[in-house]
Amino acid sequence: MFVCKMGKHHLEYGQNCQDFGMVKGNRKMVCDGCSQGAHSEVGAKAFVHLTKRGYGLEKAFERLTELFGQQAKDVKDYLCFTILSVEEREDDFRLTCCGDGYVILEDLKGQITFLELSDGEYPQYYAYNYVDRRKMNRYRDGVPMKERIFPKEQYQRVGVATDGLRYVAGTAGLSEAFIQALQSGREVQVKRFVNKYQDFLKDDLTIAW
Repeated sequence: MFVCKMGKHHLEYGQNCQDFGMVKGNRKMVCDGCSQGAHSEVGAKAFVHLTKRGYGLEKAFERLTELFGQQAKDVKDYLCFTILSVEEREDDFRLTCCGDGYVILEDLKGQITFLELSDGEYPQYYAYNYVDRRKMNRYRDGVPMKERIFPKEQYQRVGVATDGLRYVAGTAGLSEAFIQALQSGREVQVKRFVNKYQDFLKDDLTIAW
């Protein structure tokens, strides 16, 4: 299941949707471009496209810097985006992430919960590893990909979502309705939910479930 919807504020201000992602085989991914980056959605989409073609993390970013440049402004405008990816393996689900977002967890009883990932005021972007550290105010030691394992002894399904989910996860009534849409197993139900409550969704929302 893959759903990507532009947030209300982006519609009102004429901005592009800065989210993108994919569901392919045993892998789910979402990326969210930095709102201060002039074309961050371009980098996010290019990264997902390269990942679909089999590029690993480092090779993908090497290719992106070849395309868009490695000066601080180039990185800010094109390459600052969060990455949340979950891979289903034989005994577990392996999450790798860099930046803000949500993990969607379904346990063996079918109960769905949300796990928020947040860096606070200053999200970590993997692209910072490709900028001259002397020009950075934060994360001068680099930005690693974080990893977390969710065993199948506890969970039957794990998905990821961009941080636009906060408008759902933190609102009474909406959270329950959204969980029901996910439990239906039907992508159209989730899309109907997002369309129905778009006024509440101020930011872009992408779900890979």
